[in-house]
Amino acid sequence: PGIVIGIATLIALVTLFGWINPILASLFPTGQAPQLAMGMGSLIAAHGLFAMALVIIILRARLSGMDRSLMEASADLYAPPFATFRQITLPLIFPGILAGFLLSFTFSFDDFIVAFFVAGSETTLPIYVFSSIRRGVTPEINAIGTMVLATSLVLLIAAQVILRRGPKSGAA
Repeated sequence: PGIVIGIATLIALVTLFGWINPILASLFPTGQAPQLAMGMGSLIAAHGLFAMALVIIILRARLSGMDRSLMEASADLYAPPFATFRQITLPLIFPGILAGFLLSFTFSFDDFIVAFFVAGSETTLPIYVFSSIRRGVTPEINAIGTMVLATSLVLLIAAQVILRRGPKSGAA
């Protein structure tokens, strides 16, 4: 399944670039038109696209479990919509936002196949590690693995601390 997503993303981006590049060329008649090509931009777009589904599922579950009477009470007290969002909705869905970010970051960081197909000439860390392992595991690869593990643990501990702290209930 991963290779199908990688190839489909590659075909979609190449087709999209094939449509947009002539339009850009016609907008810049001096020949200085920017050209869209595979690289960091396509990599960010591809990972954002497939990670968006994870975030939407998590946030949808979080929003469906939310108590709507809190927002209705805020409206009854004449709070502006932005204040309602900032003071009620955002604190309630923040754990879902954090979980979506961490999950999408983890999947994007781990996804070698999509990065391999859409990175162009860019070398991402998963591509570098995979190509280095082919020649044998070196101390450099072990150090990279240790740093990735340590960073993951720090992020998970930070997320736990943030989620345990929870919404503060103070006097208004």
